[in-house]
Amino acid sequence: MNAVVDIKKGLEGVVVDSTSISLVDGDAGRLYYRGLPIEKLVQYPFAAVAHLVVFGDLPDEARRQKFEDFLWSAGRLPAELADALGNLEQLHGHPMATLQAAMPLMALSPPAEVFGRTDDEQEALVVAARLPTAHAMLLALRAGRTPTAYPETRRYGERFLQLLHDRTPSEKEVRIFEQTQILQIDHSFNASTFTARVVTSTLAPPASALAAAMGSLYGPLHGAADQGALEMAQEVGDPKRAADFVAEALGSGRLVMGMGHREYRVVDPRSRIVKRLAEEIASTPDEKCLIETLKAVDEAFVAQTAQKKRSLRANLEFYKGVVYLALGLPKEFFTATFAAARIFGWSAHVVEQRKDNRIVRPSANYIGPAPQPD
Repeated sequence: MNAVVDIKKGLEGVVVDSTSISLVDGDAGRLYYRGLPIEKLVQYPFAAVAHLVVFGDLPDEARRQKFEDFLWSAGRLPAELADALGNLEQLHGHPMATLQAAMPLMALSPPAEVFGRTDDEQEALVVAARLPTAHAMLLALRAGRTPTAYPETRRYGERFLQLLHDRTPSEKEVRIFEQTQILQIDHSFNASTFTARVVTSTLAPPASALAAAMGSLYGPLHGAADQGALEMAQEVGDPKRAADFVAEALGSGRLVMGMGHREYRVVDPRSRIVKRLAEEIASTPDEKCLIETLKAVDEAFVAQTAQKKRSLRANLEFYKGVVYLALGLPKEFFTATFAAARIFGWSAHVVEQRKDNRIVRPSANYIGPAPQPD
């Protein structure tokens, strides 16, 4: 008779390694990067916080500018890579699938400038720098227009938005975009980050680990919940229908995308911030209706699940789609935009995993047919 095996489905509650990159305090509803609270960090430029996550400290202005300069230089796509992306786009796959396929190629033909402390870190940073440019190129091709010429601006958020829309964005747009991206840089051992660490543990190249993480983020139970939450709000259509929609979803077992999180026992701190950003940037009647519908679904869901053992609250993905939509992003590009921020966290974890590496190889409880004699 087999011994009873305590299986932790989804590795819930299993501590698999140590990290100094970020801390999720689920009981208090707090998130810290390198010990600094997310509420403080959203006041900094994106590149400063990305530098903190990757290198361990907030840079002074001169160092931040050097990092911005490197990301600008490395972010220019080699002609061969741009051609390859154009060919991949002809398959009309989801942007996440296309970018995942191209990601290992993004490390090829690296720039002369070096910013990483190791070869692995340098490779990861080159891929991180090129992902927004590749993202914007796919968006342009899908819209039937010529990709925007690579801009001279060094600021991460301004360059990204200019690449997307071929115009100079407003300071408000840059601020809200960078704050939203800061919220997404890292989140401890989430599914995509753990995927990056698993692949890294085999000593695969960093670009391969980042591509694998991209595939994990594509899932609707992870990064793609941002698109799913917006589509849900569009389906509900009116705040007055929210309570009935939630009741029907709970009764049928349908997932309400963007509600609940494995780690947080209270409100996701990122959700509080992105909700305010969504309210600030929503300007058209449709955008304002969407944010009010999401708020109504949020309130109805909390009220109708108040008696459950564990109440579920809105996570980062719930309100984020309104921000992205108001910034002119098509919904199929939401998760790829998320990846353009999270890739800096993945890169930091790739480097951390390398420092004290052991291949990730868990055991399994076999429940198949009994072994047969020879």
